[in-house]
Amino acid sequence: MESRREAVLAFLKTRGQATLAEVATHLEVSKQGALRHLEALEADGLATMAPATAHAPGRPENVYRLTAAAGEHFPDGHRELTGELVDFMTNEQLKRFFERRAARLEAEYAPRLAGLDFEARVHELARLATEHGHMAEVVELGDVAARTGLPCLNEQQMYERLLGADVARTTWMAEAADDCTYVMKENEKRVG
Repeated sequence: MESRREAVLAFLKTRGQATLAEVATHLEVSKQGALRHLEALEADGLATMAPATAHAPGRPENVYRLTAAAGEHFPDGHRELTGELVDFMTNEQLKRFFERRAARLEAEYAPRLAGLDFEARVHELARLATEHGHMAEVVELGDVAARTGLPCLNEQQMYERLLGADVARTTWMAEAADDCTYVMKENEKRVG
């Protein structure tokens, strides 16, 4: 069973998301058998299920995706390379790099946020950041909260511009936090 578990994790990592039928086909098991594996991953906090957006008539199938916690199951050679690159670059070079990257992302994100209300912009911004591999998360606690691992200062400034809201950073990776968390206020809504 452990090898099937790893096979499901690898399949979802490669695909980004998959339906129950796709997982069953990949594992060469029944849908019920695939569902047992997926439910076990959900119970362990490694996968989530959500309705797929309907592109065809009929009821949309649910899709399964990995959670941020599942990332620990995969080797990350990029982390070592990134660490070496940061050690090699000067502070000014790093600053320019992150400013340019934030400007590029902002230009890409802005049209996709246009016309949305504040809460919808927060959710869409988290989805876009996740598409870029930052495992952003929105948590609703009566207010809206979001977390991600982008470099905090540039991300904070970009969020302020994109959301048209004041953004306060409450956790920061440079202070040994695992991520950056923000409180974004518009009508007292919190985005962290």
